[in-house]
Amino acid sequence: MGVIVAAIAMAAAVKPDLSRLVLRPGAVGVGFALHQRADGRGTAQRTLDLCGTSQYPSERLRVDRLQVDYTNRAVPLALSNEVVTYKPGGAAEAMREVAQHARTCPHKPIAFEGQPPLVYTITRISDAKLLAGAIALRIDVSGKINGKKVNAIRYAVYQRRGNVLSGVYSYAANGVSGAVQQAFVLHAAEASAKTLRGSASSGGGPPA
Repeated sequence: MGVIVAAIAMAAAVKPDLSRLVLRPGAVGVGFALHQRADGRGTAQRTLDLCGTSQYPSERLRVDRLQVDYTNRAVPLALSNEVVTYKPGGAAEAMREVAQHARTCPHKPIAFEGQPPLVYTITRISDAKLLAGAIALRIDVSGKINGKKVNAIRYAVYQRRGNVLSGVYSYAANGVSGAVQQAFVLHAAEASAKTLRGSASSGGGPPA
């Protein structure tokens, strides 16, 4: 019995290799390339800012973080994948915070970095191929940035397995249909779900 307990404790102590948990470019789509971000490593850059940056105490529970971007010059779609490890219970707390913000901020003006407020309209979407408890969101953004009118659609998909959270975020050029962008981000999020399911270093625990 003691050997089993020790093995469980050892498995929980293994630090996941986040570079193995981010999406491979081929999983995003044909012709996509992975790009390292200047702010992509470590917890100095925040993870959660859906509907503002307040009321996210789980940010203090993060242990490590890696975020990378994917682009394809022939496709007007871009993607970012962020994987984060937390102290025990932190990833589950982060998912609860995201769900709460998604419920209470369906249509709200938010100001970032001194800019006039942008209006964020948040709609929850579903995909049975994601991990149980996944939070997939369409985010319609409208307003002005530097005096220029903005109408954009973004997507964010949050999934958890054990102490690891994966966020998949999609951006698109003006004129790309929401349906095309949604199919694109959900395809990538399904691939992320598969990676998390196959990971032996997520710190244990159920998906959500």
